[in-house]
Amino acid sequence: MNNYKRMFKFIILLLLIVLIFNYRNELLPEAAVLFHNLENANIKDVIIALALYLLSVYIFAERWKIVLNALGYDLKTTQLFPVIFGAIPINNLTPANRAGGEPLRMFWVKKDFGVKYSDAFISILFERSVEAIPVLVMMIYVIYTVLPFIQNIHPLLSNMAYLAAIPFVLVFLAYLLRHKIYNYIEGSKKYCSKLKTVFYPTLFLSSSVWVLDIFRFKFITLSLGLQLPFKVIVLISLLYMILGSIPLTTGGLGVVEGGLIAALSFFGISVAPAAGIVVIERFISYILASLIGSIFLVKFGGFKLWRNSRSHS
Repeated sequence: MNNYKRMFKFIILLLLIVLIFNYRNELLPEAAVLFHNLENANIKDVIIALALYLLSVYIFAERWKIVLNALGYDLKTTQLFPVIFGAIPINNLTPANRAGGEPLRMFWVKKDFGVKYSDAFISILFERSVEAIPVLVMMIYVIYTVLPFIQNIHPLLSNMAYLAAIPFVLVFLAYLLRHKIYNYIEGSKKYCSKLKTVFYPTLFLSSSVWVLDIFRFKFITLSLGLQLPFKVIVLISLLYMILGSIPLTTGGLGVVEGGLIAALSFFGISVAPAAGIVVIERFISYILASLIGSIFLVKFGGFKLWRNSRSHS
């Protein structure tokens, strides 16, 4: 299986090289515009976008604290903040979003705070399950706002997309609404009764993170002097999560950038401004976040914990 993945990555890389070589005359002017846009970006808006990202990480820590408190662990947000941030560079080093960081979180809270692996796993599973609700709402919003735009281009394509989206949404609804989501948790009744009390706070914080994510992309676009419609901003935020979850490259490198630029180009945004949005976003969420997270990893011994988590996985 790994050989097929390596071959696929090599083919993708080769295709990218061929495309860049063939379209170099068109890409060079766009690259010049990109550098010009980045040089003239509004630093204030970029700083606000960075601040919103940091606030989102803090809310993640607050959300996890609430869930762990419900399971009987008296932890503070400030104790979990380094754990959440320390998982970010690990996620950026492994294929698929959050694939490497979650085991690290479980080992970290076990070592430092005595949280059982089973409880840590249940807490993370509960977070992800509740977080699926605002994601579903965003998906429905994107479907009913973006597809009419597609219909103006090709009605048949729009109809096919609607048909494909309907069962997808129905499956998600059935999955999310069955027995108020708690029966999905692979735990006993004690987990359900404890976590039931923090369902709404967890849902509120999960939704807040997505709202902040949308505002973060909004300020990134404003830093480049772009005024994008709200539906496009929501689409970018959702696509970023989906593309980052595809386990092809480390931290979704290439997949995220290419997918977002293609989506923005679909809405009439030229390559240079679209690439500018992606560059600033990745600078915040990939480079700066990885640097900050690495500081926490070094300070609290997170790299050793990550190696241990890999050996046990």
